[in-house]
Amino acid sequence: MCRLNFVSRFLIAVGGTSLIPAAAWSCPACMVGDPKTAATYFGMTVVMSALPILLVCGIGYWLWRRHS
Repeated sequence: MCRLNFVSRFLIAVGGTSLIPAAAWSCPACMVGDPKTAATYFGMTVVMSALPILLVCGIGYWLWRRHS
């Protein structure tokens, strides 16, 4: 019997789930309902995407100002 290590099992699991795209949809009804709700979901997606970038840039700016 062939024993697979953790990385091999992980790659097989990721490959297997990528073949089932419907399983990746977390909530297909979020953007279908009320336009106000869709705008809220889109706005929060933008905020959650931009927040880490802004935090890293802010820390970098703070370090640059502190050490220059």
